[in-house]
Amino acid sequence: MTSSLLQRVEAQLVRQEWAERVVSPAYDALRPEQRLEIMEKDPYVFLHVTRSFGDDESAKTAEEVSDSNARALSRLLSENIYERVRTPSLYLYQLRSENHQQTAIIGDVPLSVVEEGRIIPHERIRRNRSLHLADHLEKIRVQSSPVALGYEDDDQVAMIISSILSNENPILDFQREDLIEQKIWLVDDGDASALIDLMRDKQAYVVDGHHRVSAASEMWKRNGETESFSKLFAAFFPLSELKISAFHRRVTDLGGYSLDELYTEIAARDFSVLPIMEGIDPEPKASGEFSMYASGQWTAIKPARMHPAEIDSGLLQRKILSPIFNIDEADIGNRLQYLPGSAGLQHLVDQTDLNGGVAFALHPVPMVQLLSVADRRMTFPPKSTYFQPKVRSGIFLVHR
Repeated sequence: MTSSLLQRVEAQLVRQEWAERVVSPAYDALRPEQRLEIMEKDPYVFLHVTRSFGDDESAKTAEEVSDSNARALSRLLSENIYERVRTPSLYLYQLRSENHQQTAIIGDVPLSVVEEGRIIPHERIRRNRSLHLADHLEKIRVQSSPVALGYEDDDQVAMIISSILSNENPILDFQREDLIEQKIWLVDDGDASALIDLMRDKQAYVVDGHHRVSAASEMWKRNGETESFSKLFAAFFPLSELKISAFHRRVTDLGGYSLDELYTEIAARDFSVLPIMEGIDPEPKASGEFSMYASGQWTAIKPARMHPAEIDSGLLQRKILSPIFNIDEADIGNRLQYLPGSAGLQHLVDQTDLNGGVAFALHPVPMVQLLSVADRRMTFPPKSTYFQPKVRSGIFLVHR
């Protein structure tokens, strides 16, 4: 029999009285200095467990960061912030903002299903990032950030979810200062069995967490594909509820060019280069349009021609970042920053004015294009899409 895409998960949940304080804001929606400020204010926020190498200036190596992560997790566990480990179950996880709502089924995914190709990626990964995450998992032995997966809408699944939401009180209900209301429902055993059966033959698309999928697979293989590391913690969202934003880019320097020389280099690669007048919204209005910001000036750049199958982030990488700035997708020199569109273009402006370099604003990838590329088993460059609101870290602890 085919393995179900979805299985019950054995987890601890943060206690209601601690949830607002412990559950982290979305990691990559915060600048490093913002993450540091939040952590300095509160030793119990889950960012202390998930902080990455590069954020902690006091840690010289990735191993030192992992040690710090492990100590932070031990501190949370010693304070009885999490309930005891529950019996294997499914959960519903709802994130709601003023104008958007999405509800996921929370459970485990067998990594054998990933190997079968039923969990479909749409972005390439940076291998070093994946290995750092695998080392992190090996150190703390806990998955706390569910990989977000999207599945084709299913009326029967939707009916079960609707029934649970209308008839049961949530076991967690909280929000942080970002005003995203978050609720968790426990799925009873009968509904869980029905959902698992309905999801049995499905496939799902990786929405957020490509590096976490790769790191979990790496851990499984490192440990001889043993049962302990054979599952991936995941949140399944119906595709119709997902909201895509752009992932903008900022290069930390001008590549050795003056700004006028940079305009010339871009124009020589078959782009129009036109200044955006003050008072005009610089947000790209459609795919194939880019806005560039440097030295206080927004500029519209647009390719003279673009193949219908090509996506904006790929074109930007192939025709500008790689040949002009000598930055490849691996970004070995750490000269490329990814800034989520949810933060707004002012975030790009502030970072560029403060630290120099040049920023590129992109238009969000249309969902139909994302699914078309994924179904052909092709992939975008890393950090091409940003789905919001993001699943949060620290609600669940899944021990491996």
